[in-house]
Amino acid sequence: MNTFSFNRFGKTLRWVLSVNQRRILYAIAGSVVGVFMAEMILLRMGDIYSPLTMLHYYGQIGAALFALVSLIMVSTILSSVNEKRKREAFLMLPANNLEKFLALMTYTSVVCVLGVFLAFVLGDSLRMVWFWISGPYTEAKVSYIGNPTEYYYWWSSAIPKMMDNLTPHILEADSCNWFYLVMYIVVIAAIAVWTHSLLIIGGTLFRKYSFVISCLVFILFWVIFGKTMQYFELSMFTSNWEDGKYVSGEVGIPAYILAVLLPLLAVFNYWASFHIFKNLQLITNKWLNYDFHKR
Repeated sequence: MNTFSFNRFGKTLRWVLSVNQRRILYAIAGSVVGVFMAEMILLRMGDIYSPLTMLHYYGQIGAALFALVSLIMVSTILSSVNEKRKREAFLMLPANNLEKFLALMTYTSVVCVLGVFLAFVLGDSLRMVWFWISGPYTEAKVSYIGNPTEYYYWWSSAIPKMMDNLTPHILEADSCNWFYLVMYIVVIAAIAVWTHSLLIIGGTLFRKYSFVISCLVFILFWVIFGKTMQYFELSMFTSNWEDGKYVSGEVGIPAYILAVLLPLLAVFNYWASFHIFKNLQLITNKWLNYDFHKR
């Protein structure tokens, strides 16, 4: 089993899903109720008088919570096999280390994140149905904005606003030069990939508080990077405006550094994570999944 097999990978992923299916269903069900209750409570507590204000409010808070929960899910790559019985069964599966590692990564980074998104959609849909059939928000009070006019009702969905807050806002493609736009996208993608790799190595190495430790490393990196930029008076992206209109943009040296450095760090993190996973033992240290003294 030295070569990668999609068939074995698929079977391994199905095993992980089957072992954790009850946990997934309970988590989604609880999250749906939580999202519904949170939206109802926020509406009562907030100073909200129009549907558009409500949707903006839900979109901002929902985006922050979705991002936070998704990042936590990514950092729990080994939590599904932390129990001795499950770990023993997992290590004995007829698949190679890469297939097992990618199965766990797919489970936490794709399946769990999609589960979180589904919980937000269902919870928000439950609020929409509730507003539609009962309560003081059944009247068709409308907010509208833009040209052409977009209408918002009390029972409108907050998911589009949440997705808008999760999407990086880039200057209109036809208003800035192609190189500025490409470098902006490359840097955003590099940051996203490196962040994912940092959470993966944190979740693979540490058995406890992996998300907290990964966040501390993340914050420390950006503090050092920001202080360095401030010391040398550098900027990543500079936009020039005249009379309220975008004229030109300049790509600074820090953007080139991140575009090269972060992918290299991401590759190292993934490689180190897989190396730690290959040496995973049935009985491990209380805090770590890798015994440095025996290497």
